[in-house]
Amino acid sequence: VTGGDSNDASGYSSSVSGGRNNVASYDQSSVSGGTENQATGENASVSGGRLNIAQGENSNISGGMSNEASGPSSSVSGGYDNEASGQYSSVSGGGWNKASGLYSSVTSGSYNDASGVTSSVLGGGANMASGMQF
Repeated sequence: VTGGDSNDASGYSSSVSGGRNNVASYDQSSVSGGTENQATGENASVSGGRLNIAQGENSNISGGMSNEASGPSSSVSGGYDNEASGQYSSVSGGGWNKASGLYSSVTSGSYNDASGVTSSVLGGGANMASGMQF
């Protein structure tokens, strides 16, 4: 822990660089800043924002609020209440979007769901790309 207030870096080679009430609890996990963020997966990281949780192995959240990256190698770039739970899935922004399929993505908008393998929703509201699933 290099700065901030009430931060905890308890994983092996984990780090918290600043902010407040941030936790990096798994091996090589990191939180760069923000408030009440958690990096709980191996090699997981949160760059900033508030109330974000990166729990998948090699997952990443860049910022925003109340986002979750739970799939292995998943990412959320920003926005709010977004979830990337599929392996290699991503949500770029917007709100209340979900990318749960393998290699799935949601670019923006709200209440969108990409659940199929390699499925993608580019924007808008309440759209679903289900396609092939395993």
